[in-house]
Amino acid sequence: MASLRTRPRPGASTSSARRRRAPRAGSTARDWRLTTFTGIALLGLLLVHMIGHHFVVEGVGGLRTYDQVLDYIAHPVIFTIESFFLLFVTVHALLGLRGVIYDLDPSPGLRRWIDRGLVVVGLVTLAYGYFLIATLASRA
Repeated sequence: MASLRTRPRPGASTSSARRRRAPRAGSTARDWRLTTFTGIALLGLLLVHMIGHHFVVEGVGGLRTYDQVLDYIAHPVIFTIESFFLLFVTVHALLGLRGVIYDLDPSPGLRRWIDRGLVVVGLVTLAYGYFLIATLASRA
């Protein structure tokens, strides 16, 4: 069973009681602001996405056919909105995952690898997503 110690043991040095690393000074506020901004932007983009894809549809069930999706994504404004939606979802999700992993208090070296890995995952996700959006738009 695990126990939680809230105070240092009597006689323990203060340096051994504080082994947790402090977060990097500038990045935590910047990351929080970016996560908050992308979260707020996602609310608006999700609203447009849900209305455009599911509520304003000719047919039953709130789903578009392939031809309707091609007609929808061919509009430049919709193409731009869906592209921003993909970008903000990816950034928001990876910043959230990074925050959860950082709560586990990895070492500074591991944090660098986590950051690099998440950047690679994000770039691959965006490249694949933009490829799919561009493919749909080119077929319209």
